[in-house]
Amino acid sequence: MVAGEEAAGYAVTVTEAGESERFFLQRQIDESKSPAERNRLGQFSTPFPLACQILARSKGELPSDVPISFIEPALGTGVFFSALRHGSQGRVIKEAVGVEIDPAYGEISKRLWECSDFHVEIGDFLLFTGNPVNHARFNLLCTNPPYVRHHHLLPDAKVALQSRIREQMGLAVSGLSGLYVYFVLVADSIIAKDGIASWLLPAEFLYVNYGRALREYLTKQVTLLSIHHFDPENVQFDDALVSSCIVIYRKKRPAFNTSFCFSFGGDFEHPDHTRILNIEDQKGKLKWTLPHFDLPDVPNQDNLKLRDIFSVHRGIATGANEYFIIEQETIERYSIPRPFLKPILPSPRLLTQEVIESDPNGTPLLENLHFLLDCDQPPHVVREEYSGLWSYFEKGMEQGIHNRYLCANKDVWYFQEKRQPSLFLATYMGRSNGNKRSPIRFILNMSKAVATNVYLHLYPTEGLSRLLGNDRSRMLELLRILNAIPLEELLLAGRAYGGGLHKVEPKELLEVTLPDVPEWLRIGTVKQLILIGPA
Repeated sequence: MVAGEEAAGYAVTVTEAGESERFFLQRQIDESKSPAERNRLGQFSTPFPLACQILARSKGELPSDVPISFIEPALGTGVFFSALRHGSQGRVIKEAVGVEIDPAYGEISKRLWECSDFHVEIGDFLLFTGNPVNHARFNLLCTNPPYVRHHHLLPDAKVALQSRIREQMGLAVSGLSGLYVYFVLVADSIIAKDGIASWLLPAEFLYVNYGRALREYLTKQVTLLSIHHFDPENVQFDDALVSSCIVIYRKKRPAFNTSFCFSFGGDFEHPDHTRILNIEDQKGKLKWTLPHFDLPDVPNQDNLKLRDIFSVHRGIATGANEYFIIEQETIERYSIPRPFLKPILPSPRLLTQEVIESDPNGTPLLENLHFLLDCDQPPHVVREEYSGLWSYFEKGMEQGIHNRYLCANKDVWYFQEKRQPSLFLATYMGRSNGNKRSPIRFILNMSKAVATNVYLHLYPTEGLSRLLGNDRSRMLELLRILNAIPLEELLLAGRAYGGGLHKVEPKELLEVTLPDVPEWLRIGTVKQLILIGPA
């Protein structure tokens, strides 16, 4: 890392030419790749100071007279290689091997490291661990494995890995597990007895269902030494919103009543909170709700449902739309006061845009704008103070509007249901017409317009509102994800009628699963639920 560089709170000044060159080349490759490509491949580099801290702690768990056989999976440009060379004074390094699947990084690593005692293999670490030559070969492993989410993994590859782990380790890995889970588990075969492994992992595995296999491994098949959970405010990569933890363990079956250190916040060397916990208390738990830190039951981030981030209510049922939804001409003819008027969206068949823009007053920028007549004053007040409006109500009574079912069952026949404008809306029903386009559309409402019951109002939870803030790009990203919900998912949630008509009720929509969860939402929903106990 170059002098003065800061990453995730780790300030460092490195004058060693090797690390400066490595960091420079790493940054060059990173910038040559798009963020989407690096996200898909899970390529997020570790700050050099943090790598040095992890390496020093891990190396300290080995007897000082034992030569080091080091392995860095997911090598990248070799930040842990660099940390090992930087902090190996007085230790014998028998060998150091790095494995990197991406030639763009691997060739740089070869150029940087092959001239020393370090060896770089360009290839698949998952295959490397299956080679009998590498069985129990290494006594020190440090790495930041690729954070590739499950839907970027080939189905056949997942099935093969799940079968391999089940046969070799007796662990059942969920199909929702990210690549890092497989990395940790298959690495078991190459770690020597009493060897030390350190992993910089997404902290989600502590409390999501698909982390169960990894939690079971840490409690039953190795001796867990420590977990440091970084505060979600302090992401460890300046290019990824990932709440991280450092897991260190010894390749040895745990003794009864083994304890481990759990720390939270601050940095790795100086955490804000520390507890010594008994591993027996964690065995068999569906989720690790660790004492005094209370990581509670959070939504499964790869099965996030709309109910986790929205409340859903149907739009307003007026009982007589043709009477209560009025245009500018009627407003002027009867001198209807503005406080009794709410802008309202037209029928979905007339609304072609996905985003409703507004003027500074919140009025939607729509052609032929209509308003909902929403007067909350009793009849005697309207009759005395608003003669024009009272004339309009008299006209309605002449037409029998006040005797219609919904109107007749209100306290006052012209009172309306109360609905606040919602940031997102969904159409209540639609026709599929045999195509793959979803009959249910989602709309981003940037205005103060309300809607009738042909729409559903989606009100963000308090947590989602905080995450969205005034960030239009996040709102648009969430809108895109909502409209990418597979047709089959919506059809399964709702109900079908003749002629290709489909309808979804509020409670049914709440059970729909998001097809993708952006990182700001993934980490934000977890962060909202992480509560720090007393010091």
